[in-house]
Amino acid sequence: MPSSLGIERRGPLAILTLGNPDKRNALDPPMLAALVDAIATLPTEGIRAAVLTGSGNRAFSAGFDIAALPVGAPTVNPMSAVIAAVSDGDLPIVAALNGLAVGGGCELACACDLRVAHADVTLRMPPTRLGIVYHAEALQRFVALAGLSHTRELFLTAAAIDAARAHAWGLLDHIVPVDEVLTAALALAEEIAKGAPLAIRGTRRALERLLPPLPAPVAAELHALMQAAWESEDAAEARRAFLEKRPPTFHGR
Repeated sequence: MPSSLGIERRGPLAILTLGNPDKRNALDPPMLAALVDAIATLPTEGIRAAVLTGSGNRAFSAGFDIAALPVGAPTVNPMSAVIAAVSDGDLPIVAALNGLAVGGGCELACACDLRVAHADVTLRMPPTRLGIVYHAEALQRFVALAGLSHTRELFLTAAAIDAARAHAWGLLDHIVPVDEVLTAALALAEEIAKGAPLAIRGTRRALERLLPPLPAPVAAELHALMQAAWESEDAAEARRAFLEKRPPTFHGR
């Protein structure tokens, strides 16, 4: 079953649903393109705020589909366009985490304005297990939300953290009963939609600008680290192991 993005309109609100249940709502280029397009067009249709959630009850999103990654070193981060649309676009978005959020799915949720989850939700960032150095802008966002020490633990251990810890760290804003996640997220979106559009837009833009751009030499250094990791034998082994459903064997080269 191909991936899809569901769009449900409820007055000034919209519910955007990541639909790829066979792969735990893994993100792929068509779904991400549809999400970027929806974020751009919905405000022109009178939508004032949205809720982003996953289909089914297992996952918000298991991250970017490994099978859809390019074979060679990527010249563009496949998540960059959607993260920019979510964080810099004109549509305020509340993430309703109906299940686990991993990798790019976790980054996508953290780019939203607010996050609601239930107690059984887990968050995980596994790039080190995939031989990948995650891009600096995402790391910067996680540090802003959770602090440097918690971001170190999240990324270096690649271990899943439960909703209670994620809430204590600042990665989740509200924990509610499992059957109230969507309702609670819609209630937050409704409150946001009551604000003056220009004021909401300006406040969101101002808050986003508190994440300063990386100095050019630092950005170049971090990009080089990402490219080197992506082109390594360990990264290739990690991708093979994932597709073959076995643990990878790393050799540090």
